[in-house]
Amino acid sequence: MYLRIFVVYFILFCLFLPVSGQSKRQNEDELRIELAGCLEKAGSSYYAYPGPLQKQYSPVPRGYQPVYLSHYGRHGSRLLTEDSRYQEILNIFDSNDMTEFGKDVRKRLEIVWQDAKGCGGDLTRVGELQHYSIAQRMAHNFPTLFEGKASIRVVSSTSRRCMMSMMSFCEGLKEMYPVLQITRSAHERDMAYINYESKELKQFASKTGDWWTKVFEPFTHELVNPNRLAKSLFSNKLDSSISYKLFDGLYWIASDMQNVELGDLTFYDLFTPEELYSYWKCQNLKMYTTNGPSEANGGVTAESSKNLLNQMIKEADESLAGGQYSANLRFGHDSALIRLLVLMHVNEVSATSSDAEVAKVWQDFRITPMAANLQIVFYKNASGDVLVKLLLNENEVSVPLPSRDGCYYSWTELKDFWQRQL
Repeated sequence: MYLRIFVVYFILFCLFLPVSGQSKRQNEDELRIELAGCLEKAGSSYYAYPGPLQKQYSPVPRGYQPVYLSHYGRHGSRLLTEDSRYQEILNIFDSNDMTEFGKDVRKRLEIVWQDAKGCGGDLTRVGELQHYSIAQRMAHNFPTLFEGKASIRVVSSTSRRCMMSMMSFCEGLKEMYPVLQITRSAHERDMAYINYESKELKQFASKTGDWWTKVFEPFTHELVNPNRLAKSLFSNKLDSSISYKLFDGLYWIASDMQNVELGDLTFYDLFTPEELYSYWKCQNLKMYTTNGPSEANGGVTAESSKNLLNQMIKEADESLAGGQYSANLRFGHDSALIRLLVLMHVNEVSATSSDAEVAKVWQDFRITPMAANLQIVFYKNASGDVLVKLLLNENEVSVPLPSRDGCYYSWTELKDFWQRQL
């Protein structure tokens, strides 16, 4: 039965395939069709980078040439954040009476565990290739910024997966431009802007406040019933808390298969399309609220990105004034990128006043998949006028200001707008 439902969803999905790479308003039926047609998208922030969906960019206004690029990128595809997340699920299997289906799933989990053991949170080969490819496309799109003896500065979060992403990105650039001068940094002091989190943000994200107990938990329990999955895997009844932990753990393991190289190994047969869609809605709401423009967080998300935006403005002005770097590249995390986009008021990062409506205007897999990136490209003409274009995941995006030729903004106006947010 599930196979027939999937086939119908897939056919409908092909008819309604979205062309934008960013969030857009969709109704529930459209979203169900889209996620059923590409189950990997139901993995929320574990969705592997799809590459640029925009095939042709807006022409550069006559007389302008690229002179500088400012970038912030999320690390590439990775394993689950800690080994313990695999071990907890394995322990549930080994502590209960498995059905025949459960025994089959346990064998698959062992393959996953042997691949992930001792590497929790690390970048995978898939993640390396994502950043290598993004770098090569960047160098191809803006060659004058990297050719000759151009000099760029690259800064990473102290997280190992971010540093590995930075290294893969630099390799992609150096292969195209071998004499490119690269200054690298991954120090604790850089964390003051690369991935800053205020104490207010940390407190809100600790899952102890009213929103978590009065909104998120009821929202999740209304949408998700883990008992069907538990019954399919075990002949004995599991406690409710264990069933939820099992469902959550297997959901993330299933989602992460797209980020590793284990052939056609899958866990999607454990879930129905509706279960995957429903749990994605829960994770999407959590990301929207803890890092996005939700009124529930009281603005602490955007507040935590002020150091980053200040740094980006400062470094851009230094380069435009004749500084040594033609590009500043930064490597961090999805949460920091989302907060930055909110503070910048990028139009494609939509907001709504209703938690129940969040999925219709905000889809995390479009905004920050693995290796998500923001590129801000600066163009200058002979008279010194500077225009700016923003690319989110290598697709043109907009801000609430007058634009020229569709997506080019006056740097003077854009900087003034952003400084008002600061």
